[in-house]
Amino acid sequence: MTSPAPADAQEKRGLSARFGFLRRGRIHYWPIRTTVQLAFFLLFSGVALVHLIPGFSGERSWIVLPVLASVKAQGAIGGTLDATTVLLSQGIFPWLPIGIMFVVGAILGRFMCGWICPVGFVQDVITGIKGRVDSVSKRTNQTWIKLKYGLTAIAFLVSGTLALTLYYYGTSAGTGAAYRDSLGPFASGLFIAFTPDGTMFGTLPQILAGSWRFLGTGQLGDFTLTNLGKWITGISILTWLNILILLGFIYAAWRIPRFWCRYICPVGAIMATFQKNSMLGIHRDPVKCADCKECETACPMQVPILDLDFKKFNHSECILCMACIDACPAGALSPKFP
Repeated sequence: MTSPAPADAQEKRGLSARFGFLRRGRIHYWPIRTTVQLAFFLLFSGVALVHLIPGFSGERSWIVLPVLASVKAQGAIGGTLDATTVLLSQGIFPWLPIGIMFVVGAILGRFMCGWICPVGFVQDVITGIKGRVDSVSKRTNQTWIKLKYGLTAIAFLVSGTLALTLYYYGTSAGTGAAYRDSLGPFASGLFIAFTPDGTMFGTLPQILAGSWRFLGTGQLGDFTLTNLGKWITGISILTWLNILILLGFIYAAWRIPRFWCRYICPVGAIMATFQKNSMLGIHRDPVKCADCKECETACPMQVPILDLDFKKFNHSECILCMACIDACPAGALSPKFP
């Protein structure tokens, strides 16, 4: 399904990544982007705030951004999707998160997918450890891209019907409350119930914290197979399923760069609708460009750059990570705004 990039192309990209920012006075974006990604990863996961602010309680603020950031995490910044579905589950129209998606999408497109999203950063780290950007056949890639739009439609179908039911029948005891109760863990949102980021930044840290507290206070007689069995059975089936999803996410990201962003992410699907007409895009200089395909080889989203308009392209799958700009040996690519 995947095929490794040519060895010479990998070597050129490796040299460009290490020493390219020192040559010809060009700005290379990878060190800047990595620093920004790491900073926001710490904010979204809550690690930075827990250590910098001893009294930090992990309460969610009103600040939300169009990235995949679960309400299960302790970070101070949330994601627009979770905020939207949570508000809908309470019968409240999500004016703020929807407005933020419109404004950010119109100006920056999917920029935050490439620079801010913590799930995107995790996938980039996995690809970096692997050491190469593999590609998928064009037909397979185009087919699987449609999956995220279908999943997004299902997620909003569940949340939308719940919101309408609550609006017409009320949030107290009755039809609306009964419908919400029948949805169980899916009432707050499909991607809150099933989410690798929520498991990574929320569920697993809580389980590990409880385990460390037990190890620190437990007596020798407490460490029995019976207690271990109680601990394992005390973890819900949904949590175990989410752990399997997280493992699948890691494996898929190893096989295909930005797998979640390409084929699953509902935020990516929503922001992709804005990307085509966003103010921020990428310009390709036809005079400098030699059609060497280094840019396409480096692209983690497998965007067909050389087939797009050279004046300014805003492909729906482009996350504006600028990897293509860094990879271009001739410096033919550059950001364009507006």
